[in-house]
Amino acid sequence: MKITNLLKATPVFLLLLAGCSVTGPLHRRGYNASVVHTPKQLREDPAKEYQPDYIKIEHIDGRPTEFFVPTTTLENGEQVMCMQIQEVVVVAKSRSLPERMGKVDIDFVVTLPKKLQGTCRSVIITPVLHNQGKDTPLEDLTIRGGLFSKVQQRDYWQYHRYLDVYHPDDFHAMLAYDRFIKYPYPEGVRLDSIVEHTTDLSYHYTQSVSTAEAGKTMHITLEGKVIGLDDSYYRLPPSDTLDYHISSMLTFADTTTRYVKRIIEKYAQVQDKNYLSFRVNDTRILDTLGSNPEQLKRITSLMDQLINQKEFYLDSIVLTAASSPEGYFARNDQLARARGFSLRDYLIRKFPGAGVDTMITVRWIPEAWEELKVKIAADERITQREKILDLIDNNSDPDRRESELRHLYPADYRYIRQNIYPLLRSVSFKYDLRRVGMIKDTVITTEIDTTYLRGRQLLENRRYREALEVFRPYDDRNMAIALLSLGYDEHAYEILCREPVSAIREYLQAIACVRMKRYQDALTHYNEAIRMEPNLAYRGKLDPEISSILKN
Repeated sequence: MKITNLLKATPVFLLLLAGCSVTGPLHRRGYNASVVHTPKQLREDPAKEYQPDYIKIEHIDGRPTEFFVPTTTLENGEQVMCMQIQEVVVVAKSRSLPERMGKVDIDFVVTLPKKLQGTCRSVIITPVLHNQGKDTPLEDLTIRGGLFSKVQQRDYWQYHRYLDVYHPDDFHAMLAYDRFIKYPYPEGVRLDSIVEHTTDLSYHYTQSVSTAEAGKTMHITLEGKVIGLDDSYYRLPPSDTLDYHISSMLTFADTTTRYVKRIIEKYAQVQDKNYLSFRVNDTRILDTLGSNPEQLKRITSLMDQLINQKEFYLDSIVLTAASSPEGYFARNDQLARARGFSLRDYLIRKFPGAGVDTMITVRWIPEAWEELKVKIAADERITQREKILDLIDNNSDPDRRESELRHLYPADYRYIRQNIYPLLRSVSFKYDLRRVGMIKDTVITTEIDTTYLRGRQLLENRRYREALEVFRPYDDRNMAIALLSLGYDEHAYEILCREPVSAIREYLQAIACVRMKRYQDALTHYNEAIRMEPNLAYRGKLDPEISSILKN
């Protein structure tokens, strides 16, 4: 059968399409879906965790994912896929949500009026979460009319028939998909239902949302569109906005400014180490050799920073050039000295008029045996470490020492020469600085504890894990709040027990005890909290943990 003849096999669809009035009435009357907060009864007696009431089929042959919901039989005996959705009516526009484990559970009811539904239509509803200027679309709700679904089935049948008959390559299969599939099946949706109802439909939507970087309030709106089989299109008008106020323990955070004593020294020292490459038996500074461009840039950048900063005077610079033990000691001594002075001359040219020529003192280490010993002792890949270290300690002649190392332990020597020797060929800098305007050698000042301040900012932004790492050395109420927000209730309670007695401490202990199922202790702490601060009784009604012990 030719594919062009397949369309002729579906005259009923063409006939029905001709008689459909699809999205025109929606444009004229401005119909819309609505969103409202979940009623109290439904929140207090929640249904089982949501499970999609449809079957998702992923084909291994590259065909698109398909969704099917259970079938029901109509009065005429025809079976259609259909889902009955609970009808709910509420009017509240604002709610408070308790924050737990760094998350809040938002829930709401989406109602699709019967006027939006139609056998020739597909309605797509997208809840959008608005938080701190960021809009996050949640999973779609899709309602498809019966005829719309049958046209989709026809299109997919034609497409798969084409694949079976002609066996096209991937490129032509893609072109065929675009040609045959006018209305793809929905993918990645929360709900996909094919309905034949004439009543309003409502769906209870729940979603767990992270509170990290969240503000005090989140908002939910609806976006949506209606697609008709005649290619007509209707975008739903803006919906009402639902407000969610986040109820967290941040209101109990300690905002007292902390101070720390700082010891200011008159003298300071900066040390730096770099690795420059030289040609064999050459002492010239070549800024194109190996990693020299990066190393020289690093050296000059630091020196420029120290010369031009305003807080310290740069008194002196000690430049120390070191060589590896490879070769003869006398020659290494000459090379190390000449390379140190060569780098000094390079820096004098880089900083004319800055007095670098008088500040730099050049020193050199012909063979860095002491550093070599440290690196050998720390490297487990050297099999004869102990013997090699004894050889170095018991032989004072550097040339003989290096020769014996090469001949007695050839395998280890090859490794040392290849991996450790290059690290010994270094240039070290020691910068001595003196603080401007300071007479005494040491001054003690009191400053704001910026570390603790950063932790508090992280806590306010609900970045609890990061805040926890900052607060660990302090072990105070704010650390306890971070722990409670992450569910570490026992640890939080231990910290609170060491805090000074206050209404806030007692209240937080009550929350921790409820979570640990120590209900009598929780009630004791709560009663003590409201005795000390009666206004906390109003707060207690908002906290699920506190309200639960009050009811029972």
